[in-house]
Amino acid sequence: MDSIKPPKTTSAQVEKPTKKVEVPKTEISQAQDKSARNYIIIMFVVMGLIVVVGGYIIYRLAAEFAYQSNVNRAQDMLLSSLNTKQKNLEQLKPNYEAITAKGTGGISDADRILSAMPITEAYDQLISSLEAMGQQSGVTVTSVTAGSSSNSSGSSAGGSSSSQSSTQQSNGSGIPFTFTVNVKGSYAAILTFLKKTEQSARVINFNSMTVTGTNGSDLTANITMTTYYQPEANIESTYETLK
Repeated sequence: MDSIKPPKTTSAQVEKPTKKVEVPKTEISQAQDKSARNYIIIMFVVMGLIVVVGGYIIYRLAAEFAYQSNVNRAQDMLLSSLNTKQKNLEQLKPNYEAITAKGTGGISDADRILSAMPITEAYDQLISSLEAMGQQSGVTVTSVTAGSSSNSSGSSAGGSSSSQSSTQQSNGSGIPFTFTVNVKGSYAAILTFLKKTEQSARVINFNSMTVTGTNGSDLTANITMTTYYQPEANIESTYETLK
C-alpha cells in the first residue's frame, strides 16, 4: 500500500505579511500636512460664512418683498379711494354750484347754512347779532356771558315771583354752546327779543329766563340760551394697518 505523502510547498505559495511603508516625517511633509489642514479649516469657515451671509441676504430680500407688496397694496387702495372720491365729487358738483349761487340779496344757501351753524363758536358775531336783535326789540343788552346759566327765580313786574323755562331739542349734530344774556326793557320788549332769537338765522335755543323788577316798563331779564357750531371736517391723511 502506497503511503500518502503531504504536498510539497514551494516558496511561491508561501505568503508573507506585508509591512506598512511609513513615509519619513520630514519638515517638508509636516508643512504640507499642516497646510492641507489649514486649507480644509479655511474652506469650512468660508462655507459657513457663505451660508450665514446667504441666509441674511435671503431674509432681507424676503422682508423687502413683503414691504414692497404692502406698499403696492396701499397704493392700490389709495387709487381706489381716490377714484371713488372723484366720482362722488363729480356727482356733488351740481349741488355745490347750486348751493353757492347767490340768491336774493346776494346771499347764497351756503352763507345761510354757515350763519345757522358756523364752524367755530363765533362769539363776537353772536354778541353783535344779539345787540342788533335787542335794538330791533326795544331792549338794551347789558352783558353776554359765555358758559353761564341761571335757573333762579326773581320778581316780575308787580313784585311777584316769575320764572319761565323751555327746553328745545337740537335739530342738528352741532356742538352746544351755552351763554347767558342780560337785557333791560319792558316785558313786551323782552318777549319780542325772545321771538327775534327764535327767528334768527343762527340756531339759538331758549333754556330759561329770570325776570326782576317792580315796574312793568323797566325790567331786567337774565336769559340762558344755547347755540351750536360745527367744526370743519378733518381731511388729514389717516393710516390703516394692512392685514
